[in-house]
Amino acid sequence: MLLADVIHARDTVRMDIETLIVSFSYLGIFFLMIANGFISFPSSQILYIIVGYFIGTGYLALLPASFLGALGNTIGNIMLYETVRRYGIGALKKFQIYREEEIRKVEVVFRRRGAWFLFIGKLLPAIKVFVPIPAGLGKMRRDLFTVIMFVTSWLWSFVFIAIGYFFGRSTQVFKTYAFVLLLVAFVIVYLFYRYLNSPEVLRAVEGEEDASPLETEG
Repeated sequence: MLLADVIHARDTVRMDIETLIVSFSYLGIFFLMIANGFISFPSSQILYIIVGYFIGTGYLALLPASFLGALGNTIGNIMLYETVRRYGIGALKKFQIYREEEIRKVEVVFRRRGAWFLFIGKLLPAIKVFVPIPAGLGKMRRDLFTVIMFVTSWLWSFVFIAIGYFFGRSTQVFKTYAFVLLLVAFVIVYLFYRYLNSPEVLRAVEGEEDASPLETEG
């Protein structure tokens, strides 16, 4: 029953996205992607596959759909970035989103890899939604953050729009995509957390134990 419920929920979300796109066209894509960038819902992958299907039917055009989707996602990412930048670790502690130790590890990786961590991370399933958090904690330059978020969001849109364009929105496409994404996400998350818990990163975290904690700047 659990698997059936998950499939039903996924199909319901897909139908709701289709309804919103049919009703509001490009404006619907824009606002849905703002929500995705801020709270990671609805799924950008599902949304763009549906957009690709509508582009294939001639209902939408590629450039405005992908541009407005990327713009909306960037705005949502900026909202998340600004929230974390302003309220810092206090907000994450309050809502118990992440353990402080894990946040410190991510911050260490961000400081060492910088913009490349954001660029690559934003293109990886299961990681892309979190990248504005270390950027906000590290108070990365707003202009650089915005450019990286927009470029990577736009690149991401083309991949899944292409899937929808060439393969449609059939149930089989979604099942195949979900399996592949799950496999890729598992490998990526494994490698990411392996590095996150590497001796190099753990030593850096331990070396900061006596340093002042991540503080919030007003």
